Amino acid sequence: MKPSARFLPGGRTGAALRRFTLVELLVVIAIIAILAGLLLPALSSSRDRARQAVCLGNIREVTLMHLFYADANNGFFCPAWDASFDSWESSANHRGPGILARVVPDSSAAKGRVFECPSAKSTLLLNPAWTARFAGYGMNYLLSFGRVSASPPNYRFCRIQNVKTPSRLVILADAACFLAGAAGRPSPTAFLYNPSSGKGGYADFRHSGACTAAFVDGHAAARTDFTPRPADSSGWKTRVGYLSPDDSLYDPFWVAEPVPEPESVPEPEQEKNVQREIRALISPRPEN
Repeated sequence: MKPSARFLPGGRTGAALRRFTLVELLVVIAIIAILAGLLLPALSSSRDRARQAVCLGNIREVTLMHLFYADANNGFFCPAWDASFDSWESSANHRGPGILARVVPDSSAAKGRVFECPSAKSTLLLNPAWTARFAGYGMNYLLSFGRVSASPPNYRFCRIQNVKTPSRLVILADAACFLAGAAGRPSPTAFLYNPSSGKGGYADFRHSGACTAAFVDGHAAARTDFTPRPADSSGWKTRVGYLSPDDSLYDPFWVAEPVPEPESVPEPEQEKNVQREIRALISPRPEN
């Protein structure tokens, strides 16, 4: 007599039941972990590229505001900061727009986030007590002052017409500094200091080794040429530094020192001719 099938709830038979073994479950988990390990770096890289694209758009817009300011003020650049301690990008209490946004009214700039690098919140040490609402970009300090220690009213009167190389002179860049008590982490700053000063604000290469920078001719680009800053104990030696080893990208009046021309070396045949001419001049002439 053929045995009848045993039915279970839901209409399934005992023969149809099959459970995963522990080995099979471990294999599935391992495959998922491998796939996640392959996909997560690609997703992280795509996210960083998207942030960098937003950063380029932001810094271009702020650069146009700087150029509009200069155009409306007889070519003079916006002051880095003034006697009221307002800086170009925020008020002295870090709660409102600064000199640039007030003088060049623009709803997206004054009320939006164009002054803020989208990677700044996750890579910089923020503190509401001293961090500006608009944080992330530093303005080239030499467009306002001749040296880092200068302050109002000792402005450096620099006009856009006097810039030697507009395509190489930086206006803004991703920037960071190191503040006392900030646990050695980079913090936001409104200023970008030149390499010969030995001080920071520094350029911050926070976009996977690239620093977004904008120039006087209006273009913006991701810079990867990194120059380390002077040695200190703050770390971050491969991310926070300068855009160039000298002040050529920072100083509006920079003139490169002329390279001496190499001395011409006479060709062997020419040298022989010269020697024959010399001997003919100094040798006694036969008497007639």
